[in-house]
Amino acid sequence: MNTTTTEKNLKSTGKARVYFSNLNGVRALAALMVVISHIELHKVDFHVARIPHLNILNFGKTGVTIFFALSGFLITYLLLEEKRNFSAVNFKAFYVRRMLRIWPLYFLLVVVGFFIYPGTGATTGLWLSVFFMPNLAFCLQMLPEIFNPIWSIGTEEQFYIFHPHFFRIKKPKDILYAFLIFIALIWALQLSINNLNHENPIWKIFSQFFYYARFDNMMIGAAVAVIFHNTRHPSFKFKLQPLFDLMFKPYMQVILSVIFLAYVYLYLIHDIPHGDVPLAVISSLLIVNLCQAETSIYTINSKVLDYIGQISYGIYLLHKYPLFLTLYLVHKYIPSMNMVTQNIIIYTITVGCTIGLASLSYFGYEKPFLNIKKRFQKITQ
Repeated sequence: MNTTTTEKNLKSTGKARVYFSNLNGVRALAALMVVISHIELHKVDFHVARIPHLNILNFGKTGVTIFFALSGFLITYLLLEEKRNFSAVNFKAFYVRRMLRIWPLYFLLVVVGFFIYPGTGATTGLWLSVFFMPNLAFCLQMLPEIFNPIWSIGTEEQFYIFHPHFFRIKKPKDILYAFLIFIALIWALQLSINNLNHENPIWKIFSQFFYYARFDNMMIGAAVAVIFHNTRHPSFKFKLQPLFDLMFKPYMQVILSVIFLAYVYLYLIHDIPHGDVPLAVISSLLIVNLCQAETSIYTINSKVLDYIGQISYGIYLLHKYPLFLTLYLVHKYIPSMNMVTQNIIIYTITVGCTIGLASLSYFGYEKPFLNIKKRFQKITQ
C-alpha cells in the first residue's frame, strides 16, 4: 500500500492497513506439511504400512520452522508499522490481540485433551500447559500424542512475552541490532548447554527444551522484517541493505528457490543438527519476496490456499483427531487393501475432515473472539 493511501486510511478510520496477499498461502502450505508428515509418522502406531521410499517425516519440522519464521516476521512488521504510524506500540492492545487469537482454541484443546478425549496425561503436563509451558511438557513426554502440537503454541506465547518490548527502543536500526545480539546470545547458550554432560537426565531435558524453544527461528524472521521494512520505508543506513535488496531481482529469486528446495530435500533425508536455523533464514527471505508482490516472480495466492491459510491455526492444532480416527478405521476394516487405494483413502479423508473440523472451529468458535480482536487493532490486515 502506498503512503498516500495509508494516510487517507489513517484519517478516515484511525487505522493503518498492511496486507500481504501471499501469506495465507504460506500458512496453508506449512500446515499441510505438518499434516502430511504426521500421517506417515503415525501410520506405525496403527500398524498401517508407510509409503515405501518416501522419507517425509521431517516435513513436519519444515512446516513448523516456516510457521515460526513467518510469525516472527509478521508480528515484527506490524509492530514496526504501528510504531511508524502512531509513534509508539500499545503493549496492552498487543497482548489482548494475542490472547483473543491464541487462547480460545488452545485452552479448548487442553480441556478436551486432558479431560475428555483422550482424557489422559500427567497432572504436571496439564499445569505446564495451562501456564503456557507445553513445550517443556512435550520434552518430559507428558502430552498425549493426539494433541501434542500445542507444544509450539507455548513457544510462541513465551516469545510474545518479551518480543514487543524491543520496540521500546526508539530507532529501528537499534532494534535490528538488538535482535541480532539476542540471536547470538541464544546460539551461545545453546552451544554451552550442548557441551554439558548429556548423561545427566536433567541437562538432557534442559537441552531438549532449548531446542523446542525456537526463539532464534522467530527472531530471524523478525530481523528480516526490520530490513524489509527499511526497504519499503527507509529510516536508517544499513551496510548490507544493497545486498538484501538483491533478493528482489528475478535471478536471485530463482537461486533462492532452488536453494530452498535443495535444502528441504537434504533435510528430509538427513537429520541435520539445528537444521531449522538455515531453514528459517531461507524461509524468511522467500516470505519477503512473496510480500513484495510487485517484483515477485511467483505467487501462492489462490482462493483454496487463502481459505486453508485462514483456518490454518485450527488445522495445525486439531488435525490429529481426524487422523487417528482415520488410521484406526483403516487398520480395523480395510487392513489388506491395495496400498495406492489405501493411501488415497487415508490422505483424502484425513485432509478433508481436518479442513472440515478446522472450518467448524474457525466459524463456529474462533470467529467471535477474532471480531473482538479487531477492536484492538491499529494495523489491520
